[in-house]
Amino acid sequence: MTTRLIVVRHGNTFLPTDTPTRVGARTDLDLVEQVKGTAVGHYLRDNQLVPDVVYAGPLKRHQQTAKLICGVLNIDEAAIQKDEFLNEIDYGPDENQVEDAVMKRLGNGDLALGKSLIDKWNKEAQVPPGWLVNPDELRAGWHAFAQNLLHTQADSTTLMVSSNGIMRFSHVIDPMFNFSNLKVPTGGICIFENDTGKPNDWRCVEWGLVPK
Repeated sequence: MTTRLIVVRHGNTFLPTDTPTRVGARTDLDLVEQVKGTAVGHYLRDNQLVPDVVYAGPLKRHQQTAKLICGVLNIDEAAIQKDEFLNEIDYGPDENQVEDAVMKRLGNGDLALGKSLIDKWNKEAQVPPGWLVNPDELRAGWHAFAQNLLHTQADSTTLMVSSNGIMRFSHVIDPMFNFSNLKVPTGGICIFENDTGKPNDWRCVEWGLVPK
């Protein structure tokens, strides 16, 4: 039997015509579309990945995406459990700022330097200066959650809906997986499986998959 953890990033909070900003824990936006969440629901249904338990972060974009997924899967919205661990990180002085402004601040006016720091964040989860996030705490939290699943949700499927900033740290569940980029796109799906019940035997079978 397989214990499975599915982690999904929420849908879009900006229209194609909008100028996106770096949206963190202090910026609680609604979704602007339903396609991403609905597509995740169809993917899970079509691949026999209907969850037994559903968790979602506290922000509107988390909860709304989870409801869209559950709607496709005929899961009662009341079954969605709010989990503060799944809240997005706090981008400190860069919260809700446009990306050029973020990179200029990080690079002290040097846009290329700022971009290199963002690239390290996306590829290695190396936290840029000023952001209010404890990476060791998040890594430990993902390890603890995955290990707890082996005891409380063994041989079942658990769905978690969260945000890009915190999701990237879930890669530590499978230390052997070769992650070239930790950034997960909106509506992206990450799937971890464990067939033995041993904490070190989790494997990532999908990372950042965006269903059509």
